[in-house]
Amino acid sequence: MSSIKNELKSWVTELENYRMPNWDDLPDIDLYMDQVITYLEKQLAIFSKSEDEKFITPAMINNYVKNQIIPRPLKKKYTREHMAHLISVLNLKNILSLIDITRLINHEISDKPISTLFDQLNSIQDEAFKATALRVRDSLEKLDDNNIEKEYEERLSLLALKFSLEANANRIAAKKILDEIMTHKSKFQEDEVKENGKDKVKEKNKDTKEVPYRK
Repeated sequence: MSSIKNELKSWVTELENYRMPNWDDLPDIDLYMDQVITYLEKQLAIFSKSEDEKFITPAMINNYVKNQIIPRPLKKKYTREHMAHLISVLNLKNILSLIDITRLINHEISDKPISTLFDQLNSIQDEAFKATALRVRDSLEKLDDNNIEKEYEERLSLLALKFSLEANANRIAAKKILDEIMTHKSKFQEDEVKENGKDKVKEKNKDTKEVPYRK
C-alpha cells in the first residue's frame, strides 16, 4: 500500500506547486481551435483524470459558443478574452451548471473587466488547491504503513468520501447564494421598470395639464 501513498504524495506535491495562469500569462496572439486545445491541455493538465480522458474538445468549445457561454470567435480565431472565458468555465463546470456559470460570469463582468475577474477567480482557485493539498498531505502522514491493506484502503476511502461530501455541500451553498443574487437582481430590475413607468405616466399627465384649451 505504500505505493498508493507515494503516488498520492507525488500528486500532492504537484498540486502544491501548480499555479493557474493569470491574465498576463495568456497568449497575446489569437489562436485557432487546435492551438486552443493544445494550450488548454498543457496549462490545465491538473484537471485531467487520466491520459485518455479529454477535459476539453473542439465539440465542447463549439457548444459553449452555440449556447452563448463564451463569445464567438473572431474569424475562427480565439483571443485572450476567449481563453479567459474558457478557463473560467472549465474551472467551474464540475460544480455549477453551464447556465449558472454564464449568469455568474455575466453578473461579475457587468462592473469589472474580464481580466480582473479572471485573475480573481484563479487566485481563489490557487488558494483552494493549496488548502486541499495540505489536508491530503496531513492525512497521508497520519497513515501507518504497517496497517493491514484493508484498513489502509478503508481510511483512504473515507478521506475521499469526506472530500466528496464537502464538495457537494459547497456546491449547494454556491448554488443557493447565486440564486439569491439573481432573484434580488431580477426584483430590483422589475421595481426599477415599474418606477420608470410611474414617472412616465406622471410626466404625461403633467404635459396634458399644461396644454392650453382651444376652442
